[in-house]
Amino acid sequence: MWEIDIAATQDRKVKLTELYNKEGLNAEKFNCKFYSECESSQKGKCVGKQYAGGTAAVSPFYDVSYNGIPMRTLIVGKETGYMKNEKYGTSPNFYENCNNVLNCINWKHKNNHIKGTLMILQYLFQVDTEYIYSSYALSNSLRCAFQDLAKIENLSSVSDTKIMRDNCIKYLFEEIDILEPNLIICQGEWSIRGKDNFIEKMSKRYEEKPVCLRKNTNGKYGLFKFNKCYVLTCHHPAILGNWIKNLAPDSVWPAIDYLREEGVLPQIDRATSTKEYEILVRDKVNEMLSSMQSNDRLRG
Repeated sequence: MWEIDIAATQDRKVKLTELYNKEGLNAEKFNCKFYSECESSQKGKCVGKQYAGGTAAVSPFYDVSYNGIPMRTLIVGKETGYMKNEKYGTSPNFYENCNNVLNCINWKHKNNHIKGTLMILQYLFQVDTEYIYSSYALSNSLRCAFQDLAKIENLSSVSDTKIMRDNCIKYLFEEIDILEPNLIICQGEWSIRGKDNFIEKMSKRYEEKPVCLRKNTNGKYGLFKFNKCYVLTCHHPAILGNWIKNLAPDSVWPAIDYLREEGVLPQIDRATSTKEYEILVRDKVNEMLSSMQSNDRLRG
């Protein structure tokens, strides 16, 4: 049986808003204390500011459980997608960012990242509905991105530095402390890059050595157990065809199956779960969507 705690999610949003206002991370009032340092770390490259400021996006039913087992899920990418019709190249504030993620429901122009994320959520929650976008949080390891002006819409060429990664991760950990995810899914090689990768940074932040529960075939990506949550590092679904055929079956699906077998994730009756979930959230989500502008405004 699905249960949602709307009040708990709203309380998290209030705390995140306070964080972003304090740190100057809303793009409309951007004033990150690390910005000059991060910009200088580009070492004089001919770069354009792709966007300034970045927040998480939290869906309205993030605090969701099934048969009493919480399933708070945070998906983490490298950086926010560039939105050419926005003044700062990204959503102006936290609540706008939350709406943009929710607005992916039944949107015809999803990019590969959004499509792959939907597949993960549907497999994780064992449902066959796009309304599952309303039960997760999305964030990134980088708040800002710097990029050659001539390639500003080619996300694969975003230039980041160790200084940027070290500064931005502090904000991500503050988000994690507020969101209290049961499962963090890190998409992309950024999470395993170098000796001081995301798992190592998690270890230092929370002063514990995680248990590696499983690795994928070549040992690059894995599933790790921390006291506060589980962390899955996996391939980014940017090249969706190969991700569906080879990469997700090698890392994402086996890790989720393992957590379900171990009782960390609930056993969900897929035959009935979609209808039950939609009954719980559909009307509320449709009411929210009716007052929003299309995502086409942001990415068209």
